[in-house]
This record gives sequence, C-alpha cells and structure tokens, in this order.
Amino acid sequence: MTLGKLAMTTGLSLVLAAMLGPRAFGVIAMALVFTNFIEMIQQQGMMPAIIARKTLRDEHKDTAFWLVIGAGVACTSVGLLVAPLWAGLNDLPELTLVIQVLALSVPLSSSVVVHEAILRRRLEFKKLTIRTWSSVLAGGAAGIGGAVLGWGVWALVAQQLVMNATTVVVLWGVSSWRPRLRFSGQAARELWSYAARSSTSSLGLFLGGRVDIILAGALFGPIVVGLYRMGQRLTQMVVDVTARSMQAVALPSLSALQDDRDAFAERLLRMQRIVAALTFPTLGVVAGIAPVVERLLGPEWQGTTVAIQVLAISQGLYSLALVLSPAMQARGRPGTVAVLVWIWAGAAAAALVGAATVPVDGTDGQLLVLCLAITAASAVGATMTMIAASRVFEVRIVTILGSSGPAVAAGVAAGAATWAIQSAITSPLVGAVVAGMLGVTVAATILALLDPVVRGAVRPFLDSDLRRRAAPPPAANPASDRLAGLPVDRAFTSRE
Repeated sequence: MTLGKLAMTTGLSLVLAAMLGPRAFGVIAMALVFTNFIEMIQQQGMMPAIIARKTLRDEHKDTAFWLVIGAGVACTSVGLLVAPLWAGLNDLPELTLVIQVLALSVPLSSSVVVHEAILRRRLEFKKLTIRTWSSVLAGGAAGIGGAVLGWGVWALVAQQLVMNATTVVVLWGVSSWRPRLRFSGQAARELWSYAARSSTSSLGLFLGGRVDIILAGALFGPIVVGLYRMGQRLTQMVVDVTARSMQAVALPSLSALQDDRDAFAERLLRMQRIVAALTFPTLGVVAGIAPVVERLLGPEWQGTTVAIQVLAISQGLYSLALVLSPAMQARGRPGTVAVLVWIWAGAAAAALVGAATVPVDGTDGQLLVLCLAITAASAVGATMTMIAASRVFEVRIVTILGSSGPAVAAGVAAGAATWAIQSAITSPLVGAVVAGMLGVTVAATILALLDPVVRGAVRPFLDSDLRRRAAPPPAANPASDRLAGLPVDRAFTSRE
C-alpha cells in the first residue's frame, strides 16, 4: 500500500470516526471479517494461480472467471444463512443484516478477480493504481455523505459497497479482456491444484491477522472493538509504510545469497537494522501524539490514547518478524514459517480468551486488557520467530536484537519528547505538528549517535556540507560582476 493511499484512507477513517463513534466502527469490523475471508480465499487462491502460470491460455482465463463467480455466489448464499448465527454468537442482532448486505456484493467483486490477475501478470500497475484511487475517493465520499445524513453504521456499509462497485467499473474499463461462455475441465484442474495450496497457506495468515477481531467481538462487544480497531489501524499504518517494502524485497534479495551463509547473515541483519530504524521512531512519535488523536475524535473515543500507545509496542514487536519470515523462506524453510504463523495465531487466541476472564470495570478496563493481551501474543510470536531464525541462520539472538537496539532507544526517546511537547501546547493540531517534528529530530539524533550504519550513511553528507562551508569564497571576476548587474536578457546576450 502506498503512502498516499494510506494517508487518504487514514484521513477518511478519522473523519468518519469523529462523525460516527466507535460502536459503528466495531460493528463494521466484525462484519468485514466474514466478507474479507471470502475475498481472501478468492484472491489468494485463484489470483496467484493465474499470475504464476508459465503458459496462460484463453480457456484458463474463462474457466477461472466462471469458477470464481460460482464460488462467489456459493459464498454469498452461505453468508446469508450463517449471518444470524454469527450475530447471535456476538450477541449483536444488527450484525445479521449488515453481513447479509455486504455478502451480496461478493459476486460483484468476484467478477474482477481474473481482470486484476491479468493486469498484475502483465505488470500494468498504473491501471491498478487508477482502480485504487477511484475506489477510495468514491467510497470515502459515500461514507461521509451517509454520516452527514445520520445513517450510523450504514454509512460505513455504503462506503464498502461503493468502493466495491467502483472497483468493478474501473477494472472492467481499463482491462481489455472479456470472458467467454466456456468452461474447461482440464484448465480447472490445472488451476485448482495451485489455488488449493495457495489458499491453504494463506488461511493461517488470515486467521493470525483477524483472530483479534473474531474473538474480541464476542468477548468484549462492538464499542471496545471499535476503539481497539482505531488504535490498531493507526499503528499498523506505520508498519505498512516503513517495513512492508523491505519485507517485499527480502525474499528475492536474500534468495540470491542463500548459499553464502556469512553474506546472507550480514544482509539480513542490515535489513533488520533499517526496518527498525524506520519503524520504532515513527511508532514512538505516533504514540506520543495519541492524546491529540483522542481529542480530535471527541469524547466518545475515550481510551484511544491507551490503545494507540500499547498497540505501538505490539506493532514494534511484530515488525521484528517481518523480514525474518521471508528470510527463512529464502533459506528453503517455508514450513517453519507456516508453523510460526499458526503459533502466533494460537497465542493471540489464548491471550484473548484469558483476557476475557480478567475482572475489570468499564470500557477503558476492557480495552486495556484487550490491547495488553495482543501485545503479549506479539511478544510470544516475535520471540518464537527470533529463536527459529537464530537456529536457521546460525546467528545469536543477542545479535538479532542488537541490530534493533539503537532504534528502540530512539523510539522511546521520540515518544517521550513528543508526548511532553504536545502536552504543553493548547492547540491540538499545532501541538501534533511541533511535537512530531521534535520527536523526529530526537530520534534522528539518537540513531546517529548509537547506530554505526546510520552514522555511516549520514557522515558523507555532513562532511560535504562542512567542506562547502569551510571552502574560501571564489575569487572576484570583474567580467562576471559586470554581467551580474545587467538585466537577465542582456546578461545572456553578453555571454553569447
């Protein structure tokens, strides 16, 4: 996800949050778990099967289209039937209709899975960018319009429906491929063999990333889920911007060195250091300005500050494993990664169930317990990942942690400085800007002092600036002085 899209979606989320309150966000989060699961099965199953095929014939495309459409219709039918059960499990009757309406859009989104796969296969990402921006803008306008009209959670439902509809219209418009009414059994078998394996491996990732919402809705209710989701979204945005790009290049970059153990370890630790240097200071700044976010959102969002600050720790722990997982894949250990994903999901589930048994009073107490449970699960998952990585790469855990030490110190200092400054400034927006700039400065200074890699990267620029300042002024040139006093057009004429 690009920085521009993240900034826009986050801005829209904050505006809608201030208008609708946490309960609406909790309900839509609990409903989207179901529809996102269906979309995950489609996109992580059939889409990579199309992209990865060495030879893609027309019958593959047509067969895939009708397979996905059929699966979408079947999943919609299941959604209409299961929605009351899911709503009853969460003790939230209104959830039934929300899920059923969202489920009706699944066949619509199914109709462009093949279109998107073909565009990705052809590396036509500009067309996909048009889809992204169009859907975000249209959905945001629909959501804000619904909020102004007082639709409550249905404003967020409208946002999702308009985003899906816009995606379909744009992808059918920018893609030249059109499906034909034909189906090949052989093509279906060829696609399904890959799609089934891909979907199975993605299931663990999906459950690991959504188990918090799945269980928190039933255990804590929609208001707590809404508050938690806001804190999670803001901190997760940091990791998406700072660490995801490094995760994307880790597998191909490290695969080239899989036979050179020392070079592999050196590059991996350097990647870890870069990710930490970007992620921890930014999380510290976000945690420091968390009170500003809560004030801007309004009194209904009381508790968001604690959620952001605690979940910033959770996301920091999560970022430690982002590069290690593809690194283990690069060393031919995808099974180890799969086991770790399921361990992480299991730890989160156990922590949430345990948190629900803690006797606390009020929404604030429940929210704190929920965030602490997720952070504890992240600590377990990150620790297990580092232990596995230490054995696979034959690198000491202390060395892995040491690569992130300066960044952690910079993040803590940036968070403390940011919090202190924003507390002293009355205006929330001014306080956020000033405090954020100071936090970044503090973090950069500490990184330059403690991290030799950062110091080595900055030193050439500082040396160049010092040399430029120390250099004597150029000798006077009478001809140049005379030209400098002429009008621009005459000066150029004189040079000629």
